[in-house]
Amino acid sequence: MNKNYSPQSAKRNFLMLSFFLVLCLPLIVWQVVNENFDIRNMAFEQIEVSKENPCVISFPNVNPYTIEVNKTVRMQVEGIAQGSGITSILITDSTGEEIFSKTYENESSEIAETFEFTPTTSKSYEIIGTLSEGSYTSACVISSPYDVKGVRVVASNSAPEFTSTPIDSTPSQDIDTDIAYEYTLTATDPEGDMINYVFSFTPNEDWMKYTVINDGSNGNLKIQFKGSTSQPASYLANVFIHDGYSKHLRSQSWIVSVNPAENDVPRVTILSPWEALSVTQGKNLTVKWAASDQNAITHYELYLAQSLQDETKWQSIDKDIAYNIEEYTLNTENISGGIYQAIIKAPDNQDPVLIGQGISPPITIIGKEIDTPDDSVTLPEPQIINISPTSEDSITNALVTIRASLLSSQDSQIDEDSILFKIDNKDLTSNIKFNKISDSEYTLIFQTEEEFDIGLHKVEISFTDSEDLQSSKSWTFTIEGKQTDPDKFYFFDYGITKSIVYVVGGGLLLIILALAIPLILVQVWKDDEETSGTDDTLTPPTHTNTVENIVNKNQTIDTEQKFSKLQPLTQPEKDTPPPTTLQPQPKTENTEEDLEILYQKIKDEKNISTDNDTPPEPIL
Repeated sequence: MNKNYSPQSAKRNFLMLSFFLVLCLPLIVWQVVNENFDIRNMAFEQIEVSKENPCVISFPNVNPYTIEVNKTVRMQVEGIAQGSGITSILITDSTGEEIFSKTYENESSEIAETFEFTPTTSKSYEIIGTLSEGSYTSACVISSPYDVKGVRVVASNSAPEFTSTPIDSTPSQDIDTDIAYEYTLTATDPEGDMINYVFSFTPNEDWMKYTVINDGSNGNLKIQFKGSTSQPASYLANVFIHDGYSKHLRSQSWIVSVNPAENDVPRVTILSPWEALSVTQGKNLTVKWAASDQNAITHYELYLAQSLQDETKWQSIDKDIAYNIEEYTLNTENISGGIYQAIIKAPDNQDPVLIGQGISPPITIIGKEIDTPDDSVTLPEPQIINISPTSEDSITNALVTIRASLLSSQDSQIDEDSILFKIDNKDLTSNIKFNKISDSEYTLIFQTEEEFDIGLHKVEISFTDSEDLQSSKSWTFTIEGKQTDPDKFYFFDYGITKSIVYVVGGGLLLIILALAIPLILVQVWKDDEETSGTDDTLTPPTHTNTVENIVNKNQTIDTEQKFSKLQPLTQPEKDTPPPTTLQPQPKTENTEEDLEILYQKIKDEKNISTDNDTPPEPIL
């Protein structure tokens, strides 16, 4: 036997082994579940102003989780009073540096403020907001239409880019009348920021329809354009995309030539500029192109257009360029700053005349520099951007809040009376409210206390700006029923992945076992030690049903029988008949008689013993 062995050492080793096994069991559960325990991708439900959240901070134009360092972006704070009225608002970062503050002389029941934020370091920022009502304060929370929480600043943020070209059109960009045209446009954003888009087509033409397959909310945009027409012409199409930053604007323009059976539309291709460029006001701009036609082209016309929607507002540069000239240089001295596109028209010599067109990428004329935020995207056409909820969102809360940002075209204002808002073809314009960032930028908010039905819902928004340019957008979102995902457990309408529940539940069970097992082991060892120190000698059992007890129990009956025998016998009367002969009775088992006989024998033995031990009485 090993001399170093001791019970205490064995107990200590066993206890340590037990704890080790308990700590390893979560890893075993993890391996069994075999899923990625990463909750960062869990859906984030957008927070809205309510009694539970009386103060909400949001970023209306950019993704707050991919803000580029040293870029100035806008923030909004909305608040509602819980008591007497709002007296002040203070927004700081985690170091206490003030971002925005304002004191209200007259107590307000609700506020909506817009301010700028310029981060200088790439890191995660903790934005702290305090809404004051006298001595009572409420904390502000961060909300966003994006699937993230908090604020994070990155070293650089890239622009979204197109991943398709109009060359991929089916059957081509040059088709005959009544032939179906189709083109699927795709774009992606490296950071996964929402891709906002604006589509425009030849004015007063609507045969080209589009279907949004991916709305850009997750950094992927996919739009399918389809249609056909019996009207021959050269049709212009243009799509602007951006992720909220003014310098991240990208454009794709193309021409669809629809030819009649007896003629063709002249085809015009702009060779320079072949990509977006910027020109300082006063500098020269050169435009080059190439054209072809089965018939003769009579001349060319050059225009600069800020919007394709209203051809009457195109700026004419030269309407009579010789048919054999395919290059033009113009001075931009008298052209105001803004974003333009060069358009070349090429009429042929047929009757009726068919006019071919070519369109350039965006040309930015840089005029007087204006200090504007980096998330102020001004386009030649009005926009509706940053919509929520999107078709990609997973919605289980039937009390949905709908948001969108409305932006007018360059150098114009939003006509508030023209705003139209519908849900499921029902006009609810009177129920919306606005946060007015400027005359040209509104944030539209729709909140209701009535729950939406489970299923698909359609939202439609439209408005007109002061330049009579219209923007409209429609999209759908779906409210899912409860317990729609079989891989989730639902607690108070909130879905949690089953693997997470298994791991957390298993962990809690193991913690309970980790606490209970040592106590059980200690109690078992303690009982074992107490048992080992006791006397194991057997103690004979005490008999309760002895003959003596039985005798004592029947002593009263026996005494009565004894006294009855001692009484004097009486003489039988003369008339008494002689006794009859007793017939033998069958022998039966009588426990009491046997006991009486046994008792009598014991008593006789005691009497004999008593007679021998008792001294004789004295003789008087």
